[in-house]
Amino acid sequence: MSAVKIRLHPSELSREMGAMRVWLDHQRFEPSGFSCRDGDDGLHVCLEFKRPEEAQAFAERFGGRAIGPSLEYETLAPAASPPGIIS
Repeated sequence: MSAVKIRLHPSELSREMGAMRVWLDHQRFEPSGFSCRDGDDGLHVCLEFKRPEEAQAFAERFGGRAIGPSLEYETLAPAASPPGIIS
């Protein structure tokens, strides 16, 4: 799986989400995951795609950063438990 991270100003969220949905529908792309969190520097939106080429096209269209193959470990906070603590 590949993912795309985008940072938005809170005032842009509604407009950008609408534009993303229209674009995704037009391209016939279906994200497999979505998350949004509030950060000190704006909103961090992340969409996951099963196909890397879809993630890349989405990143290019919306000014995001494509990451692959998955965000499974990247989304862990730096202060997460050291390996072996939680089994």
